[in-house]
Amino acid sequence: MAVKRFAGFPDRMSHVPVPGAVFGTLLREIDDLAELKVLLHVLRLLHEQRRTPRYLRRSELVADVGLLVAAGGPEAQSPERATSAAIDRSIARGTLLAARVTDGSTEDECLLLNTRVNEQIVRELAAGTRSLGGLEPVAAPREPNQADERSTIYALYEQNIGLLTPLLAEELREADESYPAAWIEDAFREAVAQNKRSWRYVRRILENWASRGRGTSGTDWRRPGPPQDPRDYLQSRHGHLVRR
Repeated sequence: MAVKRFAGFPDRMSHVPVPGAVFGTLLREIDDLAELKVLLHVLRLLHEQRRTPRYLRRSELVADVGLLVAAGGPEAQSPERATSAAIDRSIARGTLLAARVTDGSTEDECLLLNTRVNEQIVRELAAGTRSLGGLEPVAAPREPNQADERSTIYALYEQNIGLLTPLLAEELREADESYPAAWIEDAFREAVAQNKRSWRYVRRILENWASRGRGTSGTDWRRPGPPQDPRDYLQSRHGHLVRR
């Protein structure tokens, strides 16, 4: 099939920021062209908004002529259904969050980019404690919150540090097998809080926790708190130095 040649980018053009994670885990895992097109289209539309929080209505997307033409679909499937199916795939994958709303006459679905802030907004909408302008939440049966599932070490690396390289993949795999999942997630969180976004720093946190213990103070790897129960000292690696 002949490829239609692109005329080229103009000298002066607008730019749309795309999260780096799109070029890592998502680029490898998204295997549906319509889903990828919907995600990129949504990122552009959200970037153009000035309201807070930024969201789109499903009814707007399935009526967007440009998106309908881009999403296409098999001959047996209308562009509207192909676009809606791509939106459903984005929600199922977790790139988009969805909240059912009503404007008083019709029900719709608001779509937000999956971030921690937006996760909280969607939870508040589901609980009926928040609205989006004139859009009120629609009560729905409570479903398991997929956002609570722990991220893999590879996803944590790409979300907080950068694109994963083959050289690091093996080292991350070994760390994943050596430390609890909760430790790994907390170590990345601690590194971000300290503005030390490097795997070397995260690894040092894990190694310190493994050698010195995490204590009871939470995630502070530099000054672990003392055990709450004095008997814990007797069970530590220095227990033989304590007179019983």
